[in-house]
Amino acid sequence: MPHDSSALDLADVVVMTGVNSSSNTLVQSPPAAEKHKADLVEAADAMSPDFVPVKLTRFEFISVFVGLCISHFLTALDQTIVSTAVPVIVKDFRSLDAIAWVGTGFFLTSTAFSPLYGKLADIFGRKPTVLFAIVVFEIGSLICGVADVSIKRSVLVFHEHQERADASPQSMELLIFGRAFAGVGGAGIYSLVLIIISDIVSFRDRGKYQGVIGAVFGLSSVLGPLLGGAFTDGISWRWCFYINLPLGAVSLFVVTVFLRLPGPEGSVSAKLKRIDYLGTLFVLAATICLLISLEFGGKDWAWSDARTIVLLVLAVVLFAVFLVVEAKFAVEPLLPPSMYENRSVYSILAITFLLGASFFGLVYYIPTYFQIVSGNTATQAGLQTIPLVGGVVVFSIVSGQLVSRFGYYTPFFFVGSAFLVVGSALMSTLNQFSSRGMQIGYLLLAGVGIGNMIQIRILGIQASVTPHNIGAATAASAFFMFLGGSVGVAIVGSIFNNVLQNEIGTDLSELVTRKPTGVGSLPTAVRDKVLDGFSKAFDTSYKAIIPMAGLIFILALFVRQARPGARKAEPVVALGE
Repeated sequence: MPHDSSALDLADVVVMTGVNSSSNTLVQSPPAAEKHKADLVEAADAMSPDFVPVKLTRFEFISVFVGLCISHFLTALDQTIVSTAVPVIVKDFRSLDAIAWVGTGFFLTSTAFSPLYGKLADIFGRKPTVLFAIVVFEIGSLICGVADVSIKRSVLVFHEHQERADASPQSMELLIFGRAFAGVGGAGIYSLVLIIISDIVSFRDRGKYQGVIGAVFGLSSVLGPLLGGAFTDGISWRWCFYINLPLGAVSLFVVTVFLRLPGPEGSVSAKLKRIDYLGTLFVLAATICLLISLEFGGKDWAWSDARTIVLLVLAVVLFAVFLVVEAKFAVEPLLPPSMYENRSVYSILAITFLLGASFFGLVYYIPTYFQIVSGNTATQAGLQTIPLVGGVVVFSIVSGQLVSRFGYYTPFFFVGSAFLVVGSALMSTLNQFSSRGMQIGYLLLAGVGIGNMIQIRILGIQASVTPHNIGAATAASAFFMFLGGSVGVAIVGSIFNNVLQNEIGTDLSELVTRKPTGVGSLPTAVRDKVLDGFSKAFDTSYKAIIPMAGLIFILALFVRQARPGARKAEPVVALGE
């Protein structure tokens, strides 16, 4: 039966371990007494807020943590860095029809494969799994960087120290493949970084370090367009991918050398048999159908288009089949049913979904706003988002520190969602007449709201499940975060495009979305019309964030936290029963 507490105290462990409450004796045969006592002590130790599952030396810990931060930074960066490089990539590849897949390819696979990595980490071990993910991510990045010069039909011509590539449709296909391949690795890096931290850091101190990880995620997600613009303008768009190679190699080296984690016993063949292949197939298919429909619905396809409707229906059916497989047939399910015995898990995953929708929905059109109203370049527009970045970074770290100090994480859901409601409401009012002070203040408020929650959600869900389910719960959190991001961007983008087309017409709308810096060169009357239409579209679409943030506040009421420092213990079966 579901229960409300997110942790069990020592008395619960004693009951589960078979201690007779009336005689205060162990219900077991004498030869097993010593081992059972050791099991009891181990279970009690695991509940301690200062318990560290795997202890590293100080140098090993710092090296591993820095390496994990680098990997996490690159993974989040890859979600947004190509956004400002798209115009140049279109020019080089001459393939406008397929360009949407450059961004979608990474996001689609990174979301779809997220649930799988938690169970892979349990079966094969944390270290081999994260190393595999980093290698896959690096290979995918390399493929993207050399996509137009590495296939048979590409022709390289060197003339006066200039390199020219005769791009072909296969070049674009290879770039898209590289993005999707890198996304498979990115999904593992994102989840495994958080899982490994739970293995090498005590529950009491986990907030400090996961707060830093949250800051890294927020920083890289928002700085992606800025760095993408800088690379594209100053060097080449290929460096949006090449940057991953040396930094990823550093992470690969330190994890290989300094991360000491015990691996699960058993042969490779036995471990392969434990994988939930059927569940993996259905969740991948369902996620892909959903994300493709959300990516193209309302833009390339109408929401009433048969393709959009069929994909949405298929997604719902496949998700339903996946849940049945997990509950009835899977021996080791990707999402163990036991993980959901605590009602707080449902609430926190719903909060994570809404937070992803709010966060990615907010950052989606902010650079476009600064390009249109101020005539900024992509790089300059990225710099204008620093208040939002600063709020996320600073308060992700601050909230983690406070949780480690006082032990409570639920208040940050209330504080964060309140700030996010106010910040998103004020951001929706930004227009061509807004002062710089208003822009800074409104973005900062939204950033503070996101920063208070972006990593607290991980602490909350890890505290709400048994240690055995931490891997699966963390991977589920990553899945819901990215899935929410896809839904949020789809909602905000669909509302924005519809309102903008109604206000200024299809032709001008395409100009605004494809070349926002060109608005400043339009005749005064036309420019004023475009700015007014953009302001209305921006206002209407960003108001959709407000109810999402409000729902987070309501859902936080259902998150139950036990006393600070308490952790949920693994049941220890009484020997001799």
